[in-house]
Amino acid sequence: MNLPLPDHFHAALAADRLSIIGDMLIAEHFSTATDLQSEFDDGYSRGCTRFARQKNRLRSVALSGEYDWLQLLHAGNDLVFSIGGIPCRFTTDDPSNPTKPAVLSVTPVQQSFFDAVDGDDEPCKFCFILDGGYEEAEDPRVVFLGEDIRGQVRCQWISNATKALHIVAANTPPAKDVGRAPVGPKRADSDSDTAANSEE
Repeated sequence: MNLPLPDHFHAALAADRLSIIGDMLIAEHFSTATDLQSEFDDGYSRGCTRFARQKNRLRSVALSGEYDWLQLLHAGNDLVFSIGGIPCRFTTDDPSNPTKPAVLSVTPVQQSFFDAVDGDDEPCKFCFILDGGYEEAEDPRVVFLGEDIRGQVRCQWISNATKALHIVAANTPPAKDVGRAPVGPKRADSDSDTAANSEE
């Protein structure tokens, strides 16, 4: 089912703004995977660290004033920030079957925005979802969902799905000596023609 983009309902949710937030979430996803490569790291340690880094980066950028449209509304672990006055949250989850509270529950800060929408079918609850793919085997993408007051998805934006190279290990393997390549003199075409004529 094709859903409209979020800016169809709220102009403040323009794709360029959503891309900036999505890029931050993906950047912290990769930097965490790169940094936490010890034998004592596992999915849990990486997941907790990734969430904390994403939360702290969003909070820091919102407080910096770098983007006048990005504001911090609630700085706790259930972080709520606004894009052009519209409350948003983030999580890592499966966007087609979400299970995390950031998608399923509503904070009081988000609830305050519900009265600003015109009807029950208009999206009023928004969340960025980092989708790492099945078993994190695929490149991650960010899906931004807008739900109406009943929890029905009404709009969707998906980050650029272009594949990108990224570091997957903290240590670069040592160089291996492969020796020198055997190189001989190159024969000119005229030499091979002369040899062919002499054989006839």
